Amino acid sequence: MSAAARASIGLRSRTRGSSSSEPRRPLPASRSPPGTSVSEVTTSSISGVATLGLSLSGNPPVVRATRMGEVPQAFWLQVISEWGSTGDRPGQEVELPLERLLSNMSWLRTACQRYGVGIASSPELDELLQQTREQRRLLNRALSEPNPLEPQEVAERLSGSRFVRELRSFQMRDLGELLGLANGANFSVPGAGKTTVAYAVYEAERSAGRVEQMLVVAPLSAFDAWQNEVNDCFAEGRRPLVAPLVDEAPTDAEVLVVNYHRLDSRYEAVAKWVGRKPTLVLLDEAHRMKRGWDGTFGSACLSIAFLAARRDILTGTPAPQSPRDLVALMDYLWPGQGRAILPADALVSPPPADAGAQVAEAIGPLFVRTRKSELGLDQPAMSVVEVELDPLQGEIYEALRDRYAGAFEVSMADRANFASMGDITMYLLEAATNPQLLTAGSAADDVMSFRHPPLDVPPGSRLWDLLQEYNQYETPAKFRQLAEMIEANAAKGLKTLVWSNFVRNLQALERMLAIYRPALIYGGIPSEFADPRAPRTREGELARFRSDPGCSVLLANPAAMSEGVSLHQVCHDAIYLDRTFNAGQYLQSIDRIHRLGLKAGQQTRITFLLTSGTIDEVIDSRIREKAARLGEMLDDPDISTMALPSDEDYGPALDSTADMVALFAHLRGES
Repeated sequence: MSAAARASIGLRSRTRGSSSSEPRRPLPASRSPPGTSVSEVTTSSISGVATLGLSLSGNPPVVRATRMGEVPQAFWLQVISEWGSTGDRPGQEVELPLERLLSNMSWLRTACQRYGVGIASSPELDELLQQTREQRRLLNRALSEPNPLEPQEVAERLSGSRFVRELRSFQMRDLGELLGLANGANFSVPGAGKTTVAYAVYEAERSAGRVEQMLVVAPLSAFDAWQNEVNDCFAEGRRPLVAPLVDEAPTDAEVLVVNYHRLDSRYEAVAKWVGRKPTLVLLDEAHRMKRGWDGTFGSACLSIAFLAARRDILTGTPAPQSPRDLVALMDYLWPGQGRAILPADALVSPPPADAGAQVAEAIGPLFVRTRKSELGLDQPAMSVVEVELDPLQGEIYEALRDRYAGAFEVSMADRANFASMGDITMYLLEAATNPQLLTAGSAADDVMSFRHPPLDVPPGSRLWDLLQEYNQYETPAKFRQLAEMIEANAAKGLKTLVWSNFVRNLQALERMLAIYRPALIYGGIPSEFADPRAPRTREGELARFRSDPGCSVLLANPAAMSEGVSLHQVCHDAIYLDRTFNAGQYLQSIDRIHRLGLKAGQQTRITFLLTSGTIDEVIDSRIREKAARLGEMLDDPDISTMALPSDEDYGPALDSTADMVALFAHLRGES
């Protein structure tokens, strides 16, 4: 697509309070059924005076299908049947979301030919449909005729360029495969050097004249890597300027870095920057947009895809919850083709036992992956420390579980709706780790999925009395166990990384462990890119943990730091105070201290604190199952064996099919 065409898709039509040059989010991607050429239909010549007019309006865009000329009533009734009758004039026009048009057009060409109806579509819609058709052609070629570059060809592509870093053999292999694709996915394990390979892809494509700049969409925790890696990858004096988006995109930046939140909130500024030159748009930790058009992050990413000259994604956990997580990622890489690529049988819920194998076979030519075993690292020593509930905490947990156990004498659909609020899960996690959180509710800086009100406990009830006593007489058993482990490490001069999903836990531990001058990172600690004048920043806390001998502990929230941060040079012990059902965050967080660059013979120790007889056991079982499925999908059993404790540690995993089913069973007291 030409630069002018890319820019035209990114421009907002004149509306009240805006100028004609203000960029807008471009048109959504289609999910055209296999075998359907949408462009071929919509650009057909108009036959006679019977015409179906297709135009775009609004933001987000809505397609208006208008009855023009002598369109037969039978044809129009079929249009209404397929697309509905939304609109002010159902007898003459209907309106529908663009995605519905593109995903439900298989019948249109046949119907137009049968009734002698032509189609007249707007230039903007034609441009989008032509792009979709081109992406289908490139995709089919990638699937049927893979053409990876040999190492010698890769070296020639980089010869004379600014890229100077020596690549490992597996990085050179991945680079060759990515350069053989129009758009590429790097699913290598965290710590394999995906950022380095991405810079090499960009420089090779820039040297070939295909792109001139790069947009990186990444979590805040990854900004540090993109800023620092450029120094190692490019020759001094020839390094591209890497800059974050603050208010407006800096015009002199060659590599613009923006987080997922800001891509959505500052979309117009980003789209304007991307539209000015051929741009490689890269999503780092791309699983964050797995909800696709149903999510804020996914919508912004799928929209910006239409402006890119090339698209790439990086993530070590492309489908942390289900094979369906891959649909949005494939739709980003190959707009409109996600469901055409993936096998339908693997996308049902729950997925079949062989879903991972089906998906791996279907998308094999479209991604590269370096396995954990290829990094030459010693396996981490993983252990589970089972913590018994103290008397008061045990009574609180049982009272809380009994409170909800009778709430499920309803249909499964009602159970799912009830559980979707997440409150029950949060309360059980709090009771299993730190009951003091129950009466406080979520912290202001907890991630959105953790927001919940304080537990509503009637004064004078048994649970009320237990909670009042607990706050006076007991310290959480996990806190005491954690303090002993940190004291032992500190006495040996070792640093410890502690993970908890609850901000209030981190803040309480900061006070409890003050003697070790702990560093602290969670959502409320800003990045220096977002607030350079803040008294405490994520970069500052990381620097203190890495370089200050008196700082023996880093307290971190997986939602804020499970991605993009390297600590393996200074820390070799991680302890999980608690875990959630989010397998992606869990798998990513382990690799903060177990990654490429570890010294030979250096042992990495991962410890899980697990409260016996609680939701901790349910979550542990579900994470094990999800990690095993992800490993199968990527033909990489190392993910399962390297990311989870072995069965000898605490028994076999339960055979659960969904998180909520396992949770309901736990509440009912079923094993």
